[in-house]
Amino acid sequence: MSVLRQPRWVLFAVITLLMCVLFGFLGRWQWHRHEDRRARNQLIEAAVTAAPVPLADVLTSGEPLSATDEYRSVQVQGRYDAAHQLLWRNPNGRSGYDVITPLVTDSGDALLIDRGWSPSSTTDVNTPAADVAPPTGPVEATVRLRATESDDNRVAPNGEIYAVEIGEIASTTGLPLYDAYGELVDQQPEPAAGLELPEPTSLGMGPHLFYAIQWWMFIGIAVAGYFLLVRRESQPDVATPAGSNATDATIT
Repeated sequence: MSVLRQPRWVLFAVITLLMCVLFGFLGRWQWHRHEDRRARNQLIEAAVTAAPVPLADVLTSGEPLSATDEYRSVQVQGRYDAAHQLLWRNPNGRSGYDVITPLVTDSGDALLIDRGWSPSSTTDVNTPAADVAPPTGPVEATVRLRATESDDNRVAPNGEIYAVEIGEIASTTGLPLYDAYGELVDQQPEPAAGLELPEPTSLGMGPHLFYAIQWWMFIGIAVAGYFLLVRRESQPDVATPAGSNATDATIT
């Protein structure tokens, strides 16, 4: 069509092509995020469903937790150190407290354990509603291992934390801590009735696949829109019938 040779339509074609390239790139980016989430969920599911093993089989004192072992269930024995217990304030945006208690093993190293969540007291929002005192005797616990978290530099009240940043907690308490913490799954003696055990991490896929499809659909919309405009531009104007004049239509 001769209309395609006009400079403005050449410009529109270039803009449409650039838009398609951009939409294709954004679609691929969201697709890769979807695939990364799928791979992550497969690792988590494999770790969560694996049979519990002794802590020493997975984690060594002074060594970081392997990415493939995060969420792995392990068994650990020791005694809770109530003197260094901490309250995780509003964990993951949830109003209330998670109770973080060091479990000192026979080797002398301690593993921080998230024993569960309690809402704030109705009489004092700075106090958990549940009795958070740990058992005083020997404990056998099954926990899901979690990696240390990043400290966001917020200053928490004494005895509280905003994130389980193990290096910071170790320097504050002076305890020789494993470089991971555990989410309590089961315990002997029985876990405290007033604490809600930590939930496993959600394995949701998120919206990335939907976003990828959406961006790729925009490619089709852009191309179709361009050719519809070209088609409309190339249509000949409708001629006015000879001898007709709208201004001549008068009432006599």
